[in-house]
Amino acid sequence: MAKAYWLRVVTSLLSGLGTAALVVFLPRAVGATWAEVGSILGRISAGALVALAILWIAGLWAHSFVLAASLPGLTKRRGLTLSLTGSAVASVLPLGGAAGTGLNFAMVRRWGFSQGAFGGFLAVTTLLNIVSKLGVIAVALAMIPILHSARAFGSASLLFLPVPVAVVAVVWILADQNAATAVGGAFDKLIGLFRPSWLAHRIPELRRSILRVLHAGWRPMTGGMLAYLALQLALLWLCFHVLGVSLGLPVLFTALAVERLLTLVPITPGAAGVVEVGTIAALVALGGAPAGVAAGFLLFRGFTYLMEIPVGGVLLVGWLGSQHRVRRNAADLGAVSG
Repeated sequence: MAKAYWLRVVTSLLSGLGTAALVVFLPRAVGATWAEVGSILGRISAGALVALAILWIAGLWAHSFVLAASLPGLTKRRGLTLSLTGSAVASVLPLGGAAGTGLNFAMVRRWGFSQGAFGGFLAVTTLLNIVSKLGVIAVALAMIPILHSARAFGSASLLFLPVPVAVVAVVWILADQNAATAVGGAFDKLIGLFRPSWLAHRIPELRRSILRVLHAGWRPMTGGMLAYLALQLALLWLCFHVLGVSLGLPVLFTALAVERLLTLVPITPGAAGVVEVGTIAALVALGGAPAGVAAGFLLFRGFTYLMEIPVGGVLLVGWLGSQHRVRRNAADLGAVSG
């Protein structure tokens, strides 16, 4: 137990130091300075910040349709609460996804949903999240030979090579029960070298659960996810526009694809630092001015990453307070009844 505790502490410290280093040296990595980036960020007006906030909230609301459809009976307000509180926890802790999932599980159980229902919800939302990111990356990859050079196409092909493989694997498992069993069995043999595994049984069960939820709610899921991605792209465009940094929509779409790709591997909390350095470097490689693209993308991440931490924290405090009141009222009622 003590060893696991100190391992978490060391991991937290290293992750925090890595994130700080990446952020501090970010401008230098792309050929700019913090003074230049700060000067461009200083151009933004209060009205522009309000417009960006409205667009950010609209994107979150669109995503709440996906969450509500993934757990029948869940309201969009509660779906939004799950999204923001889980993201807040995941964004401040190393490998915080597990902690965010645990928090969401506790919230869903308090709202009266079963453990099985949450399992299906988690499987569907995780799948949709990954597929949506892979979809954006796949579209960007298809655009590269048209919009960029042949050299860029060759480099990007190597970077994005796992994307079509992953898409084919997901479709294959969902379409074929035998494929799900075979994949689970293969993982069982691999994992079985270290510990017992029952994925040959669990993956087909998970497949049936996912297909059941998708069959019932694929329309709001599809509409909500497409609206969310469109609003994310609009937010990215507006972040550059209000700063007076001109970038074409195809370039911004490519940047969004790179950002989606980097968030699939959260080495640091919320992939902070890694996403910024990687995406800004891609924008510079595509012809953007270092200071301008750094300022615009940092503004975008200020909404899609940083803002979710305090807002999610406030919602979490509110939820914890409501649970305390419920328990206190229940105790008072029990005392009166006794």
